[in-house]
Amino acid sequence: MELYFSYLSTYSQKVLLGLYHKGLPFNGHPIDISDPQAHQAYKELYPFGKVPLLLTDDGRMIPESSIILEFLDNQYPDQPALIPKDPELARKARMLDRMCDLYLNDTLVDLVMESYKPAPEQDRGLLANASEKIGMMYRLLDEQLKASPFLAGDDISLADCAAAPCLFYARSFAPFDELERLDHYWEKLMQWPAFVRLQQDTQSSAQSEASELQTVE
Repeated sequence: MELYFSYLSTYSQKVLLGLYHKGLPFNGHPIDISDPQAHQAYKELYPFGKVPLLLTDDGRMIPESSIILEFLDNQYPDQPALIPKDPELARKARMLDRMCDLYLNDTLVDLVMESYKPAPEQDRGLLANASEKIGMMYRLLDEQLKASPFLAGDDISLADCAAAPCLFYARSFAPFDELERLDHYWEKLMQWPAFVRLQQDTQSSAQSEASELQTVE
């Protein structure tokens, strides 16, 4: 398998977490989508230019993070499952995955991008709306954790792969310390071997890029 991804992309991180958790081997191809030349070269493979993208050994091209993880779960059922076998828990995992994408991840991107602007240029309405949505998602996740240690049952699932990268970045802009269950859940995620590996790989990649930049300069 070949995975085209960016360490800075939370959707890429979501897929990496699934691959690491299932212990699946793959060839990784980091894409610098901020580099116009690199991005254009990637578009020759995948015209939409979005990451992540999975290429299977038999030539199938599979985009979109949730679809990739569902595909991997179906192809490799003997490894830890990302979609629970119980139909209700499976529905819950898919629902929370979708909600994390739409209302936490995408909202966080709006919040971060707007926060980087000079204060007089910031859209206060957008910031307030983004903060409200993130708070709603925090409370929703905290409520879900009443019933189980992870978002869709007793084991890691698709939903946790979606939530972990978002929470990593969101906590810097909107701490969730006061939500006891969510805070405890975050502590468990930080000890999750797949998440630990992701952080190590991301840090190693950043250090490598910084070293290359200094060499060029």
